[in-house]
Amino acid sequence: MNFKRGFSLIEVSVSLLILSVAVMSVYQTLSSTSLSIFSLENRVIAREIANNRISLINTLEKPFNQKNRSGSLVFYGDEWEWKETFNEAPMKSYIEYQIEITKKDNSQVIYEAKGFLKKN
Repeated sequence: MNFKRGFSLIEVSVSLLILSVAVMSVYQTLSSTSLSIFSLENRVIAREIANNRISLINTLEKPFNQKNRSGSLVFYGDEWEWKETFNEAPMKSYIEYQIEITKKDNSQVIYEAKGFLKKN
């Protein structure tokens, strides 16, 4: 009796195809997850900058003349830009504000905050 041992070329090719598809799907998942984490980290940092600007608007930097303001700062190792826009609110005793946060090297708005501030 003549027994053959081992795998045929077709069996090896099919198993390598299955393995490569599995490895590619794992790689795609890891790649998209890392991009999502990076984007989410930028949004969290931008939200903190916006919250800091809102606190300053409510306390030390009240917009009495309602002029638009902008500036930049270094936060969490990156340079960020903020822009504040003030408008008259529907109720005359309030000012409407809008804050946009972007990264210095990118003009895309990462976070935007809107709200109302009572005039004194």
